[in-house]
Amino acid sequence: MQFFAFGFFALLTISPAQASDWRGITPDNSPHHAFAATIDPVYKAIFESVSREKEITLLQQLTGYIPVTVNGSTFSITDRFTDKAKANFRAFWTQYFTALGIPVQDLEFRGGHNLEAVLPGKSKDSVVVIVHYDSMGPRGGETTNPAVDDDMTGMTTLMETARVLAAHKGELQNTVRFVAADLEEQGGLAGARQYANYLKAAASAGGFKIIAAVDNEQSGWNCAADDSCGISVSAATLPPVDIFSCSGDGMGYNYQAMGDALANVTSSYSGLGVHRGCIGENSDHYAMWEIGVPSVVFSEHDPFENPHFDESGGDTFDKIDQNYFFGISQVGVTFAATLAGLGAH
Repeated sequence: MQFFAFGFFALLTISPAQASDWRGITPDNSPHHAFAATIDPVYKAIFESVSREKEITLLQQLTGYIPVTVNGSTFSITDRFTDKAKANFRAFWTQYFTALGIPVQDLEFRGGHNLEAVLPGKSKDSVVVIVHYDSMGPRGGETTNPAVDDDMTGMTTLMETARVLAAHKGELQNTVRFVAADLEEQGGLAGARQYANYLKAAASAGGFKIIAAVDNEQSGWNCAADDSCGISVSAATLPPVDIFSCSGDGMGYNYQAMGDALANVTSSYSGLGVHRGCIGENSDHYAMWEIGVPSVVFSEHDPFENPHFDESGGDTFDKIDQNYFFGISQVGVTFAATLAGLGAH
């Protein structure tokens, strides 16, 4: 995530509405639905099928704590800043999806590479799960920062979503497009915007709709650990999930129904609370908003107060609250499954 200092599906067609001016993160003051728990046994099973063990191992593989082997070559993905490190990440990501039976294409563009893995549904109409894979760190020390939270926590959730949904091939109502986007951290969202343009053209040529998109942002730092959010680190209650479905930069993007739907999944299947807000051009969701796709981004609570990411460096595995990360990840996987649609649901 960039830091700047300055009928369910019928609900997803709401028009953008004006949001408040952005000053970092602003409150989402649009009316929200109050949800009672609506537990569907199909999605409850999805929630429970998310594997903590697999996720923690994957997170460590993606950040150099556990070496990986691809095509007989063993290496550690210690960063995703240099060209070589990014290539190593892409090789591992491609191997992971290929092993799930989900083909991958490398969408090279000037200056970078996006990856897309497409899991077909009964309909070509598509849901996008997009997460950036590039990293940054202190100037001159970018390769020393494993960037665990930003954004390999989100990427781990994306990859676990693929594993869980791959077990339901033939049952998915909609096609799911898993996207690893490049060049988010440099500003300008070059990778996400390249992908958005590609996807818009592909949808037009292929005659399918882009139903929704979800951006999994950094989701492993517990703000209580740094005494930055008024929550005791010893408290039993974890911080809430932050959900952003509107902009506060004057562009007027507001997909309230997407935020409401994610809040509903959070309330129904997990013990986590929900905090709503508006956010600017900070992550890849924004490129989806720009092409009119109902989209939502979620993260840990108060992500811009995290002292361990971007230029600060020190975004290491020991800063991850594993319980908090796993709880948010279960929500992310389950929400993506509801967008994909299982069986008659």
